Amino acid sequence: MNEPNITTDQVAECLGILKRADKFMTAAEIAVHLGIAGCHESQRRHIRALVKQLRDNGEMIVANSRDGYYLTADIEKWKAYNEGRAIDAKEMLAEISLRKKFIDKTGQGILFDNRIPCGVATMGGN
Repeated sequence: MNEPNITTDQVAECLGILKRADKFMTAAEIAVHLGIAGCHESQRRHIRALVKQLRDNGEMIVANSRDGYYLTADIEKWKAYNEGRAIDAKEMLAEISLRKKFIDKTGQGILFDNRIPCGVATMGGN
């Protein structure tokens, strides 16, 4: 999968869009404003790259999977958001570690055990 080609103009325009927004904006909404074409996933990937660049430049952009992105000026919201991201990452790593323990020597055990949760569903559901 190729990394999106982002330009400094797109980064600046994305920042302007987020500054003018009075609510969260989804990646699809931002892509429409920027005129980014392509399938939904490539648009999302492009917006994620733009947001990453903005964050690397010091912008406090919070996000969630339901509402999208929002530029905040509230340092406490920004700190809480980053603390939440760190906790989420630790939980994901713990779950991966737990799942590895269920894999047998052939690596097939997890494929046929419907007791192991997989996100919100269970694998091999009944």
